[in-house]
Amino acid sequence: MRSALWHIVPKPVRVALCLAVWLAPAWGATLELLSLNDLISKSTTIVQARVTGSSASYTGTVIYTHYKISVLAQWKGAAQSSIDVLVPGGAAKGFRQTYPGVPQLVTGQQYVLFLWTSSQGRVYPIGFTQGVFNLLQDASGNTTAVQMPTTETILAPGTGQVAKSQPIGMALKQLISAITAGGTAGGTT
Repeated sequence: MRSALWHIVPKPVRVALCLAVWLAPAWGATLELLSLNDLISKSTTIVQARVTGSSASYTGTVIYTHYKISVLAQWKGAAQSSIDVLVPGGAAKGFRQTYPGVPQLVTGQQYVLFLWTSSQGRVYPIGFTQGVFNLLQDASGNTTAVQMPTTETILAPGTGQVAKSQPIGMALKQLISAITAGGTAGGTT
């Protein structure tokens, strides 16, 4: 038995609602797989930085989380001591928006960030989580840079075929060498 309210809703609206429910599972992020060389060449800025705080606000109808980062070392881009890095999603004015594949940065944590600056001057991690490397230190004091993993669909460049994401991990010194060589010095993917 149909609800009495269903008959009040015009037929085109009912069709649109049914289509929306049917297509909803298809909505999500699809990212292109970026190699280390891609990250290096396509980034406008590459830094080692510490997250010093975050806030969220609306830009139009989209909530963005703004991560304030303090630059500790910089290998590409105009010299800066701090950068406002944006990622879509967050909580503002009592509302929450989430987006698949978006990195969540932690205040106080250090990262190597591969960033891209839009024509409006907004700065984003390139390839969402692909452009964020956690810095992990072992008991001997050696630092390893490990790319944030993603569970989102990744497509191989040029083919459009689904690819398996294998997070990049290497000694920080090796990553710095690859960055300063412009991505041609033995970067692993």
